[in-house]
Amino acid sequence: MAYHQNAIRVLVVEDEIVVSEDLQQRLRLQGYEVTGAADTAADAIRLATLTLPDVALMDIMLHGKAEGIEAAEYLRGQLDIPVIFLTAHSDAATLQRARLTDPAGYIVKPFDDAQLRVAIDMAPARHEMERKALRVARWLSATLTSIGDAVIATNTRAKIILLNPAAEKLTGWSQEQAVGQPFADVVRLVNHTTRLPLEDPATCALQQGLTIRIDPNTLLLTRTGEERFVDDSASPITDETGKILGAVVVIVDATDRHAVQGRVQGLARQVETLLAEKQRNATATAELEAFAAAVSHDLRGPLNAIAGFTYLLSKQHRKHLDSSGQIFLDHVQRNAREMISMTEDYLRFLGLSHGQGLAVTSVDLGTLVRDVFRSLTGVPGTKTVQFTCAPLPTIMADEAMLRQVFVNVLGNAIKYTSRQDQPVVSVGVSTAGPAAEAMHTLFVRDNGIGFDAAGAEKLFEPFQRFHSTAEFSGTGVGLSIVKRIVEHHGGTLRAQSQPGAGATFFLTLPARAVANMPVGAGKHRTMP
Repeated sequence: MAYHQNAIRVLVVEDEIVVSEDLQQRLRLQGYEVTGAADTAADAIRLATLTLPDVALMDIMLHGKAEGIEAAEYLRGQLDIPVIFLTAHSDAATLQRARLTDPAGYIVKPFDDAQLRVAIDMAPARHEMERKALRVARWLSATLTSIGDAVIATNTRAKIILLNPAAEKLTGWSQEQAVGQPFADVVRLVNHTTRLPLEDPATCALQQGLTIRIDPNTLLLTRTGEERFVDDSASPITDETGKILGAVVVIVDATDRHAVQGRVQGLARQVETLLAEKQRNATATAELEAFAAAVSHDLRGPLNAIAGFTYLLSKQHRKHLDSSGQIFLDHVQRNAREMISMTEDYLRFLGLSHGQGLAVTSVDLGTLVRDVFRSLTGVPGTKTVQFTCAPLPTIMADEAMLRQVFVNVLGNAIKYTSRQDQPVVSVGVSTAGPAAEAMHTLFVRDNGIGFDAAGAEKLFEPFQRFHSTAEFSGTGVGLSIVKRIVEHHGGTLRAQSQPGAGATFFLTLPARAVANMPVGAGKHRTMP
């Protein structure tokens, strides 16, 4: 008869010739395609390898031996061909061995056509389902193995049926050791604070039918006695009808997170302590500055009186003093002037520290610099200084404050060149620096005694000096005032020098008033 192109292809393995011929005839009559017939295990394997049938009908006993089982193992394991065993009678041990080959079914001799058709028709479909299930199982196994978090599955009685490698590593239990054990015995959870045991999440998920999450303050006690902070969630596993089949628990090692949280909390406490300390220091500093400002302000009156009266004393009665008295008088006058300068400088410094605003106008820097230099060198007895001033730009700034800048910078240049035979001070615009349309970098250069550039940053701190007052007079506040004023304008200040090779100060100032410049209302007010 002609075979349908989708007819199931069958290999017959039977050592009794009559039974084999009868079986082949029955199969053909029912529309199956017989790919061949064998009476030994070797022939069965050879024909199956050549023809690759959809199913094999295999007698368990071939020539009095259980060779059918050996052939079935090969067909099932190596060729992925389902096998239906034909059997009349066999001992229990042989049947048990046959079951280990995972046969697609059994047909008991003598068999009828209906029994034969059901077994053969079901075998390929059942085998395909097994293939799909095996692929899904392998995919699931690979997925669970690759997941970095611990995954544990249980049955409906909360007994473990699966641990992935991450779960084995975290709990200290192997898959073989854990399977069949109660979840609570393998995954021992306690509260970190109270040390009391927690109900296992798998049981909770099974009982409530909901996803369960544990307290974040939970510890896992591993099989080796180690303690690990963990986060986990447990969910029931259900079929398409909603029936609960078991539970799956995902456990995440949270030890590192807890350690980070502990460090963050420790740092937060340190920050709170530092902020409180800063507030206390700020309060103490404000009180100290207020006291110092009051003292400095109140000292100006007596100091001006001392300076005034010593001036009158020197002018009207100096000739009545002997040489020692004149020297004492000169010391009083000089120290009075120093004290007045110190109080004025300190009051200006406090004003800048408290955010004194700017009265911004158009300032011709060339005119301002030359005016300041003339006022500083116009005092009788001042040593002649060679001065050059290159053309300087006009900028938007606070003129009174910039005057104070150049009074200090040029005053220092004149002071520290006083011991030179030919003192030289020059002012110009540096070509190195920010773009000229946005910023102007000016330099003030002298050929004075200079200083060690390694300590240049300290030069701009209040009360810092590189030379003693016995060598050069001063308060040590002037350059800190200069730095504050320049920074108030949105600029920068830096210095270059070498001992004995003079010094150069670079002042970078914006060409126009910048957006964050603290502009004051009305005319600029000088400190009292």
